[in-house]
Amino acid sequence: MAAPPSVNILNVTGTWTLNRQLSDDFDATFQVQGVSWPVRKILSWAGVTLHTTQTTEASSEPGKPPVTKINVKQVISPGGFNSEDAYVLDSSAKDANLPIFGAVSVHSRYTPLSELENVHLREQLTADGATVAVQEFAESKSGAWSTVGIWGFEIVGDERRFTRTNATTGRDGTKVVARLVYDYSP
Repeated sequence: MAAPPSVNILNVTGTWTLNRQLSDDFDATFQVQGVSWPVRKILSWAGVTLHTTQTTEASSEPGKPPVTKINVKQVISPGGFNSEDAYVLDSSAKDANLPIFGAVSVHSRYTPLSELENVHLREQLTADGATVAVQEFAESKSGAWSTVGIWGFEIVGDERRFTRTNATTGRDGTKVVARLVYDYSP
C-alpha cells in the first residue's frame, strides 16, 4: 500500500512491510557484510516488517534544539533475527549488538537533500517535496564493512513509498548499493 501524504520523513510512524518485488536484491550487500550463506538464504525469502514510532523531545541541555527519535522494531519471519533500535537523529554514536551483524556503531541525523552526493537519489527524494532525509551511518566494530543509509519517500511504480537506500563498503573496497521499498499499513 502506498504511503499517505500525512506520513513523511518528519513522521515515519506506522507499520512498513518490505516489498520484495519493488526492492533491489540485497544478497550482494549481505555478502560484503560477511553474512553466512545459510542466513542469506533465509533472509532472501523471509518477511520483514518495521514497526516505527517517531517522537520529538525537548533537549536536556538548555538552548539545544529538540531531539527526534525513531524507534524501530524489526520483525523477520521466519528467522528469529528480530531487533529493536532507537535512532536518535542527533549524530551521536550508539553501539549495538545485532543478531545478524554482531557489534556495530550507528549514528543518524537529518541531512539536507542538497548535500546528498547521489544526484539520482536526491532527485527521487525531492520529487515528493522533501528537503531532508534521514541519513544513517553504520559500521561493523570489527571494521569489516560500513554502510550509509538514506531514508526517505519516493514515487515507485506510480505510488509514494518509504525507501531505504544503502551504500555498503567492504574492507577490501567493494561497494554495493541497494534500495529497500516498503508498503505502508496504518
